[in-house]
Parts: sequence; C-alpha cells; structure tokens
Amino acid sequence: MPRPCVVLLLLAPVAHAKDPPVSGKEVADFRDLDKAVLEFMQTIDASAATVAVSRDGKLLHSRGYGHVDQAKKKPTPPDTLMRIASVSKPITAAMVKAAVRDKKLDADAKAFDLIGARPPGKQKVADERVKDVTVTHLLTHKGGWDTAKAGDLMFKPAEAAAELKLTRPLKPADVITYALTQPLQFDPGSKEAYSNFGYCVLGRVLEAVHKKPYADCLNDLIATPLGVKDLKVGVAATKKRDPREVWYPVADDAYPLDVMDSHGGLVASAPALCAFLDGYWVSGEPREKGQTGNGTFFGSLPGTTAMVRQRQDGYNVAVLLNNRRTKTFKDDNDTLKKVVDAALDGLAEKK
Repeated sequence: MPRPCVVLLLLAPVAHAKDPPVSGKEVADFRDLDKAVLEFMQTIDASAATVAVSRDGKLLHSRGYGHVDQAKKKPTPPDTLMRIASVSKPITAAMVKAAVRDKKLDADAKAFDLIGARPPGKQKVADERVKDVTVTHLLTHKGGWDTAKAGDLMFKPAEAAAELKLTRPLKPADVITYALTQPLQFDPGSKEAYSNFGYCVLGRVLEAVHKKPYADCLNDLIATPLGVKDLKVGVAATKKRDPREVWYPVADDAYPLDVMDSHGGLVASAPALCAFLDGYWVSGEPREKGQTGNGTFFGSLPGTTAMVRQRQDGYNVAVLLNNRRTKTFKDDNDTLKKVVDAALDGLAEKK
C-alpha cells in the first residue's frame, strides 16, 4: 500500500501596517482620547493630527500623531502648525467684540463706510442695500449674502481678478471691491446665512479701527496677551509656509488661502487654540476664570479638519487633522465630536 504523500506549505508571515508614530507625553486619563484620534485619522485618511486638552488655564494633554511630512519620515510634533479653516472666525469675532467693548467700534456702524470700500473705476454699487450692512450683521451672518443662491464670493478668485483687471495676486480688499459689483440675496438683518465673506469684511473693519494689518491685530490683540506664538495668518505657497507647518494633500492653489485670513486663513497649534479657549468662548466673548459652558466650532477645507470644543465640565479640547472627506465632512465633524466627548466623559468625576 503506497504511503500517503504529505506536503507542507510554508506560509510567509502576514505583514501588518505599522501604527502611526505618536509624540508627546502619554497621560493615562487621555488614552481613550489618543485612541479616538488615531481611529478618526484612519477614517478620513489623514496622515497627521494633533490634539490638546486644557482645563482651568492649564494644558493637561498635548500630542501629535502620524507624520508631518509627505514622505512620512518625520513624526508630527504636538505643537505642529496646521490650518484651522473656519475656526479662524471665533478669533476674529473676539477681536471685533473687544473693539466694541473698548468703545473703539460701534456695533451698529455701517461696515462699508468704515472700511471705505468702493466699486472699481467709476462703477456704481450694484446693490444699494450693502450700505445698510452693520458690524453686527456681519458678526451674526445676516449681511445679505447667501451662498446657497449665489455661491461663495471668497471662492471666486478668477472672477474677481477678471472683473478688476488685476495682474497681481488677489488681496482680501480686492474681493470686497468685487463684491460691490454683485447683488445681495436678501435685506441685511432679515435672515441668517453663513457667510465667509462677511468675516472677510470684519477683518478689514479691524484694520480700519486699529490702523494696522490684520496679522498685526491678531498678534497684538490675541496671541501676545494669551502668551502664545503659534497663531498666525497662513499662506498658500508651500515654500513660504512656516517650517513647522504640516504637509497637506492638496495643491497650493486648491483654494485662495491668501485672501481668507479673517474667516478661514489662520494656522495654529492645538495648544495655542486651547489657550484661546481658556480666554474666550467660541462666540468670541471673553471668558472669566472658572466659568464653564458648552460650545463647539468646526473648520473644514480640502486637506483640513479642525475642531475646538468647550465642555460643561470645564475641559477644552482642540483637534487638528491634515485631511477631510469632502462629500461627508459634515457627518465626519459630528463623528469627531461624538468620539472626543465619549473619550472625555467621566474625567471630571475622577478628579
């Protein structure tokens, strides 16, 4: 009887992807938060992320995840600079509201009179109602612009440059000049419609009130008083960025970052944002020591997801990532808030 033939198959070990590097000091209480951020990075295919948590003015947790560079050779430091998109708006609002409190600015002042904006050449203003837009209208997104009906003025650089016959790079003030050639979509103050352009105008209001560029207002009125250095105006060109800024998986000209300063063009570190959250509410109102409340603000651009969160238990958290999923970013933002809250729930009771 022939002997059975036994064949041994030698299987090569299965290769597993390496976990992304994590920098910064591990804190046991925030291990669940580290896990949540790492998992969310995978969900939106981000190669870099940072998180910071503060409470009562003290930074409790600060970590970096993944790689800061395109080649994926350099781990992300906890204080890496990243674009924060619309999280720029609470910072602009804080400066505007401070000017109102200090009697340097009237909340009911006509915004376009303040900044002296005029249509190009000898053209007339396309819509006389723009003369009624106040600082308060801009702060509350009631200026009269509805992107659902007319598109976003801040994302029409080619149209603006063509209308103004520009041969130089577009500036924020140019977008405002261009806007005066376009109609409003509703009477100022009659309804609310989220407006990036309105916060662009507020940036110019700050420049008019303080007689210096928006970047200097940001440094002198927010960053320096809070004792932070990692809060500044971003630039589109890779070669001109701060060397500590992360790489983004989008082209330099993917959107006109250089005209977005006061509504979506800032870069910051997560710890710097926590310092802001210690000093101000996401509404832009000043925050007194010991006050607690609940508020969240998101920022989203191609290559950017940002969230700042103030919790009722006193914890502040900032999360920054170098990607977004364009089709699902609103749902992803909701998910990010949920997983961060789940990781932080119960910590206050442990103290």
